[in-house]
Amino acid sequence: MVRQRWDTVARTEPLGTALVYATLLVSALASAVLLLTVASITPTERATLVIVGLTAWVLLVALGWARGTLPLRPVLVAIVLTSLLAVATPSHQSNDVFSYAMYGRIVTEHHHNPYDTYPMHFEGDPMRRHVSDIWQRTPDIYGPAFTVVMAALAPVVGESTFLARLLYQLIAVSAVGALLWLLWKRTRNPTVLAFVGLHPLVSVSVINGGHPDALIALAFMLAFLLALERRVVPCALALAFGVSINFSVIAGAAALGVWAARRWTRPETVKLAAITLGLGAAPYLFLSGWLDNAKAHQELVSRLSVWNPLGSILTGPFPYVSLSASQLRSVMPDSTTLMAGLLLIFVLVRFTGRRTPELAIAAALAAFLVTSPWVMPWYAFAAFPFLAMRRPNLLAWSVAIYSAFILMSDQFPSLSPEVVGSVTHHFYQTAIPALACLACVISIVARPRPRDVSTPAADDELTLLIA
Repeated sequence: MVRQRWDTVARTEPLGTALVYATLLVSALASAVLLLTVASITPTERATLVIVGLTAWVLLVALGWARGTLPLRPVLVAIVLTSLLAVATPSHQSNDVFSYAMYGRIVTEHHHNPYDTYPMHFEGDPMRRHVSDIWQRTPDIYGPAFTVVMAALAPVVGESTFLARLLYQLIAVSAVGALLWLLWKRTRNPTVLAFVGLHPLVSVSVINGGHPDALIALAFMLAFLLALERRVVPCALALAFGVSINFSVIAGAAALGVWAARRWTRPETVKLAAITLGLGAAPYLFLSGWLDNAKAHQELVSRLSVWNPLGSILTGPFPYVSLSASQLRSVMPDSTTLMAGLLLIFVLVRFTGRRTPELAIAAALAAFLVTSPWVMPWYAFAAFPFLAMRRPNLLAWSVAIYSAFILMSDQFPSLSPEVVGSVTHHFYQTAIPALACLACVISIVARPRPRDVSTPAADDELTLLIA
């Protein structure tokens, strides 16, 4: 009933067109204002801009799907404008670009292994002073592919903080641009472009922060398209590249691999697995210190991780389950693997039988996102293109809104009750991660609704046909 009423409003003219242009303007304007004024406005004002942008984005995407399309040129103008501003402005959301520059300098300038040394070891290095405090004593946690990128850029960056942020922002914006072009070639649907390109996360965080998740998203999109064409070797190389940037996305590769195994010949499946694992996953075993770094990283808990409410329960006054803080940290890595693994099994069983694998890949990536102790807003971006290719469902809205709330919380220097208030503190660190995890679990585990035989099967509903 609600959806029918919304569809009626969205298709009514001139009201529907006015709503499209209003939400498009507000969405782009909120991100632009945040990028331009982030250093001069209060944390509350920054968080408000994220919420305004998110609300406008939700309405815009909903309008696009209800109307069947969105105006292409205005959508492209908004994406280009916010992307250019993301590159033209310094990053105040994250200082990770300086960590990237420093890890590269550890290799090229100091001739050490970045996996068993860390920035604080090189106190005289000018770039070290710009690395965030939390990463001063943290070795490189990225895979070999991105470490090669960091090392290759280090001589170009030198000691320049301007070049450090600009070069990584240019890589990110180029990857996002290529990704959007591939999505357009696949779907010809402006709503899909708006879903990915106008979410506040993309310009404000992924591009402006210069994060390698844009490269991961591009690699997985290439692998997806190549899999549809049954081009086994290029598909495997693309998957291997994505996995060798960040090992955690191996879940998405597994989903695509199982989907392929249910359709391809055994030699093709073996070739896909051998290349992906051999070039993408196996090299991690030979990176001295990486396994210890990964385990130590999994003992960190970020602000909006589900391990905040879980930790409160496990370290609480309950008998038989009460753990100390150190015991909780020690069980988190294995517990996260178990939780994500169980969800991944459901994904492999439920989603890999569909005609195309985009939902399987997105659900697999979401399974890790909502169970990880350390969650940053840009971690969700790799799933965005796959969520965008179908009409948004519970999983799509959950991932998109959860990532925006993580971005919103990052606007505050602290989420302690003294800073944001007791109610807001509990809302951020308890309610949001718990609800996001619950929504993703329901969307992955719950039985699908019976299909209406008078309409096309949901498995075959491609945006190409809907546009």
